Amino acid sequence: MPAVVVSSHEATKMTQPTSAVSLRITEDDLALLDARIGMDGARSRSDVVRLAIQEFLHNQPLLQGMKSVRIPLGRNDQVQLGKLYELQGTTPEIAAQEGLKLYIEQAIDKIVRENKLDDVLEASRAATTPRNEYQE
Repeated sequence: MPAVVVSSHEATKMTQPTSAVSLRITEDDLALLDARIGMDGARSRSDVVRLAIQEFLHNQPLLQGMKSVRIPLGRNDQVQLGKLYELQGTTPEIAAQEGLKLYIEQAIDKIVRENKLDDVLEASRAATTPRNEYQE
């Protein structure tokens, strides 16, 4: 496996002191890493690795035991979320949390309605007097 050396001498300007770190990754991962160069302002492998580490560390849940979800957004969703943020200050995280709460609420309501239907059907069957001609 090729070793990738993350160096503080790359093109990215950093305000804090940095340390060089050696990292071993597979050829496939190295190809994916190289494909990210030029995206999101990354000008080198080191930039890509730094951005990935920053994103990983900053997107960790606030409390132990919490989980986080990553949601890929298409261009239209990004535009619409940008408008919401500009108009109302609604961040993508807040919108996703509200959407998840709404989904859970609707799923629970559906289950409750189905259970009520089952209960009504069961009560109706119990209230029906069996007739002798239908019994064996």
